[in-house]
Amino acid sequence: MDYTKIDFDHELDRGPNTYNQTLGQWWLSQSSDRAHSYAYSKITQHLVSFFGQPPERIIDYACGAGHMLTRLYRCFSNSKLTGIDGSSLLLKLAGKRLQSTGQDWRQRVHLIETNLPDCSLPRGQADVLLFVFPNIVPDPDLPDSEEEKDSHHPEDRAVADYLALTREPNPEEETVEDDPETLCDSLITDNLISRNLRRLLKKGGVCVRADYANAPRNELTKLVEQRLAFQEGSLQEPVNGLRAEQLFKVVGSTYYRSKVLEDVYHQTRDKTDKDGGYLLTTLVAL
Repeated sequence: MDYTKIDFDHELDRGPNTYNQTLGQWWLSQSSDRAHSYAYSKITQHLVSFFGQPPERIIDYACGAGHMLTRLYRCFSNSKLTGIDGSSLLLKLAGKRLQSTGQDWRQRVHLIETNLPDCSLPRGQADVLLFVFPNIVPDPDLPDSEEEKDSHHPEDRAVADYLALTREPNPEEETVEDDPETLCDSLITDNLISRNLRRLLKKGGVCVRADYANAPRNELTKLVEQRLAFQEGSLQEPVNGLRAEQLFKVVGSTYYRSKVLEDVYHQTRDKTDKDGGYLLTTLVAL
């Protein structure tokens, strides 16, 4: 699919349904290419090596067309799997892909269609949760539920405001061009998604994330690392005297160079988003 013909800002403004149409077709093309296939294999290898015994319940959050689900189905033959996504188009294709694994796949796999984040999903049932190259568009037309409004720790908004207002001492190191209000909203949205991930996991459960990145975690500036930690709910240290609620503890993070970063480049048209790859991070739910 020719990404140069897509107006991503326009499509994203349309809300989640765009992943049943234009952006759904774009993502299907992207996620099926060689770079993504190799990355999915690396993530699967990490999961297999990390767990001594197969987890009982695994959730693939924003599972798309089921590229990871089919790998998990084959590698963890005794695990119950759940795939959650907001696109009926991609979930239908996930079902077709799982069908190739055998007629009895429905006995172990449950597919759920819902806009994400979704605070009404059953809590604390998963041993493992995957969050792999998500492209989530929250529905702008749906009002926040009372649960979502109350879900943030009292100091989270103030931490997000500070991280959004603060800029790098060296302007050349600044990684975002968004105005503070837009950046703050982005930080809060990502943190809300991380809260949704935490709710789905048992205490001590494992969250494995694959996030687009331009550099290894140990090469990030302090500010970028703080923003990342706030987004994923792993921020431990106080920021400007304020402490966000910590949801996860990072137990490992590996950087892989990969052309999957072109997913970002297609949307930004910024050539710096062609140089990098992804962070494969393992977190434990607190």
